Order: sequence, then C-alpha cells, then structure tokens
Amino acid sequence: MRLFAAFCFFYASLLLAQSAPKAHIRFFNDSAKAVNFYVDGEFTCTVRANPEENEAYCETFEATVGKHAVNVEGPRLPRQSCDVYVSGDGAYIILSKGERMHCSSYVRAE
Repeated sequence: MRLFAAFCFFYASLLLAQSAPKAHIRFFNDSAKAVNFYVDGEFTCTVRANPEENEAYCETFEATVGKHAVNVEGPRLPRQSCDVYVSGDGAYIILSKGERMHCSSYVRAE
C-alpha cells in the first residue's frame, strides 16, 4: 500500500510540474567576453562576446514561474550569481559592459 501511495504522489508531482506556468528568461551580454548562463545549476544558453553592446542575447521559454538561481560563467570572468523571481511576464538578466550581472523580473506596465 505504501508503494502505491508513493507512486501516486510521484505521478501527481510530475503532472503538477508539467502544468506549472512557464515563462521566458532573456539573457543579455554587453561585455567583451562570451558567457554561459545557468538557471538552477543547469546550462541554459551561451551569448557571444559583445563589445559593441548591440543587444546580443539568448532566451529560454522553459522557466517555471517562481524563484530561480541564475549564474554566469566565462573565461576570465568572475563567477557571479543572483536570485530572480520569474513572473508570468518573464525575467531578464544582463551582464553589463563592466561585467556585472543584474537580474530583474519583467513588470507589465498597465
């Protein structure tokens, strides 16, 4: 009976995770170095070096709404991280020209 209850709990958890609202996170890179972005420890995407600051970005549409840990890694780039709340409108992460990471939720203007 316990095994059946555990199976039901596991299956329900999977269904809830699949039906959880999804949003996008956009990752901008204004630095002169190529960077890799990670969400909750999982590789998400790479953005090429962008010394011209011309809107180089990548994005993911698989982030669930809620709090996530984001970090950035790259050659000779200090390891940085931040927590961001991904709203239903999404979130954005910016690595500035000075190689400082900034995280923000999108807030829909009304």
